[in-house]
Amino acid sequence: MSDYKVSALKYRPQRFDEVISQEFVTQTLKNAIKLKKMGHSYLVSGPRGTGKTTIARIFAKALNCPNRKDGEPCNECENCVEITKGIHPDVFELDAASNRGIDDVRAIQDAAKYYPVKAKYKFFIVDEVHMLTQQAFNAMLKILEEPPPYLIFILATTNPEKIPQTIVSRCQRFNLHRFKIDEITDRLRNIAENEKIKIDDESLFLIAKLGDGALRDALGVFDLAVSFCGSKITVGELKEFLNLPGKEVYFKISEYIKNSDASSILKYFDELIDLGFDLQTFFNGISEHFRDLLIIKTTKNLSLLDESDVIRKKYLKESENFSEEQILRILKILFDDEYRFRSSGNQKILLETILVELCRINKEVIDLEKLITGLEEFKKKTSDISFAENIKNTAKYKETSYRSEYKSPPINDDEINIRLNVSTDIPKSGHTSPEDMFRNMENKLKNMFDTEEVDINNNQ
Repeated sequence: MSDYKVSALKYRPQRFDEVISQEFVTQTLKNAIKLKKMGHSYLVSGPRGTGKTTIARIFAKALNCPNRKDGEPCNECENCVEITKGIHPDVFELDAASNRGIDDVRAIQDAAKYYPVKAKYKFFIVDEVHMLTQQAFNAMLKILEEPPPYLIFILATTNPEKIPQTIVSRCQRFNLHRFKIDEITDRLRNIAENEKIKIDDESLFLIAKLGDGALRDALGVFDLAVSFCGSKITVGELKEFLNLPGKEVYFKISEYIKNSDASSILKYFDELIDLGFDLQTFFNGISEHFRDLLIIKTTKNLSLLDESDVIRKKYLKESENFSEEQILRILKILFDDEYRFRSSGNQKILLETILVELCRINKEVIDLEKLITGLEEFKKKTSDISFAENIKNTAKYKETSYRSEYKSPPINDDEINIRLNVSTDIPKSGHTSPEDMFRNMENKLKNMFDTEEVDINNNQ
């Protein structure tokens, strides 16, 4: 049997000070141990791979270690070694995903009646506790509220909202957060040095980003990269092995969208498909790409992007090609189609449709702006026409009355305009009437948005 251990197990923290990014939890537990103010039940929640079970084990070791110092376990005594190996008789780990019934909770209740065999405290670590049935939760209420003084429960979950409030109120709660990319990168660099593996910074950044805030996931990708690349990992080999589209792919896609070039974007997408890129990864990459553009366009703060300095500068330059409104419309289309894409039986065709729709959006926004501007100008012009007509009608009425009284010759429209200094730019016979102009604009809107016919004059 091989003695090989995956990095997530080999480099699993064994002391509180080895746990990264969760200092607010580890320091609280260390202080509770030193002051002897431990709770009898804890609820530890957070995303996958953030250290929930690891912290629970360290806490169990620290409380049962006879040689602990400053709240830290020695990791050398019999209790510490057995808890690390998972064979200690007083530390039980229960997977609630597969042991979720009321009988499993009753077994815990029966075991809790007996004093610890070797240690000072008996621990029950229940992982994925939100998977318990309602009857199982009800059976757990009493023992959580009034446990024996030697008994400590640690409930771990990724979905705390699914746990009844009657359970939550009986526990001290800790919320773990996702790891930052820089924290994962530093951890990976240390492990690579210990394993005598050469890896460039860009590869470390890519692996850390693929971890998506979970150190365990990032270590899994790291082990795969070592298996493929050996003792020297380069970003080129890593992308080839993982078959991931690089950032330049998404910059090319946004360029086609900016130029409204649907033909080129479909040809380019077909080339990517031939390379074997995963469609879901590609869709998520486009969404993230325009999210980053929106962040830069709105804030101009490059530090908000989880990217290298070179890529951040590219985003700053690319953001100049889009307005904030255009990016918002693109993201809205992507988010509206996200569920359909995940459940689609033919994701390739749907993604092609989405890409063509994104190429149309830039042109449509420009056309709509022009149309609105035209409507405003027409509204102003028709208002001036109405004012001029009223003046001319009044002038004609006065001229008619004056002629009837003094028998003076009639005057025409041009003479009235000259006398009153009124513009002669009024639609006459053979020119487009206001009704026709409104109807033309209505047809433009109808053709652009493919809507049903609307009677503008009647506001229907």
